[in-house]
Amino acid sequence: MLSESKIKDAYEDVEISVTNIMSDPSQKFLNELRDSLNKFFNDSKCKGVIYTNNIDKLFFGIYTMPVIPADEVIKVITTDKRYRVKEYYVELDSKLFSFTVNLTKKEITALLIHDIGSMVNDSSPCEEVNKNIDQYLKDNHETLKLSDSIHYKEILSYGFRDAVRKSTTIFEKGSYDRENDIMADFITWTNYADCVQSGFNKIDKMWDNYNREVDNKFICLSWVMRIYKDVLGNRIRALKTLQRCQLLTASQIERKEMNNMARRLSRIDDDTLLESVDPLLESIRKSKYPVDTNVFDCLDISKNDLVGIVLKQENLDHNEPDAIPDLLHSINNNMMLMKDYAENHETDKDAFKQWNAMYQELAKRRKQITSKGYYVPQRKMINTYKAADMQ
Repeated sequence: MLSESKIKDAYEDVEISVTNIMSDPSQKFLNELRDSLNKFFNDSKCKGVIYTNNIDKLFFGIYTMPVIPADEVIKVITTDKRYRVKEYYVELDSKLFSFTVNLTKKEITALLIHDIGSMVNDSSPCEEVNKNIDQYLKDNHETLKLSDSIHYKEILSYGFRDAVRKSTTIFEKGSYDRENDIMADFITWTNYADCVQSGFNKIDKMWDNYNREVDNKFICLSWVMRIYKDVLGNRIRALKTLQRCQLLTASQIERKEMNNMARRLSRIDDDTLLESVDPLLESIRKSKYPVDTNVFDCLDISKNDLVGIVLKQENLDHNEPDAIPDLLHSINNNMMLMKDYAENHETDKDAFKQWNAMYQELAKRRKQITSKGYYVPQRKMINTYKAADMQ
């Protein structure tokens, strides 16, 4: 941890760098801003700062894109792993420095610190996105599939990282939530919160900040999830959409991300969707069903997991805010691994019937989970599976 005096100095360095960029957006001063951000957020790394001369495209303000390896995204989605963003890129819109909007150096600095801090301070942004993925799977009665293709993982990674950015940036919000901005309590030596508020108000008056009108910041993630489910059926439409969107955005980072997404879609071969056995996904599979375990032992593992979910649901603590999301996440992961095993291993008719019965039971329980209540299971479900174990 940095001392308070060093933190103050680092914040002032960010402000000085912003001041220099206002008059000269050269690479020298962009690098200075990068270095000063790395001093202030000393446990996260800004990998680069980009200045975009935006003349005739939509205003984007500050574009802070997290760098999260695709394998880490898969771990967050398919396990209980918590992840804090450790690396990111920043892009500055030239309109942010326009005399028309007349933002001060303090306001731009505060907006920049807000967007980065909201993303890198803790693991909550990734957790929030993960909860929305679980909710999406529940609402659409779907199960995430595991794929050994690096292209599939990168597609999912794009949607995840885009959702992290959109859920934290102030340029996607309808208002500034001062009470939930932890930086407002942390930065006590300057009028940080007032600067964020006044900067937001100026931008709101001068531009049609269209993004703030969209209540659901996970629309792109939902779109990616639909593509991920059926790449071959959605690929052509998706490529055309990405092409149009690249023409509309002024952000260099966003165009690069869209181009990478299009490249991944194009490289997935129609005939061989699974390229090779992926070590990460194999470890996830083996953590559930150890190697050389026969199908009946695997059935017993899933039966025990189902019993555990029943008991967890019966004893759910409604005063715990993460109780229902955690239960939903557990159900989704069990359904995912169960379906993956059943589809990739030869099983006899009786075994398949047992897999299907457990899968359908989990689907029923998932369907009845809501934010206000939950399905009250019957104890005979446990007895049924215990009886099956005895046969």
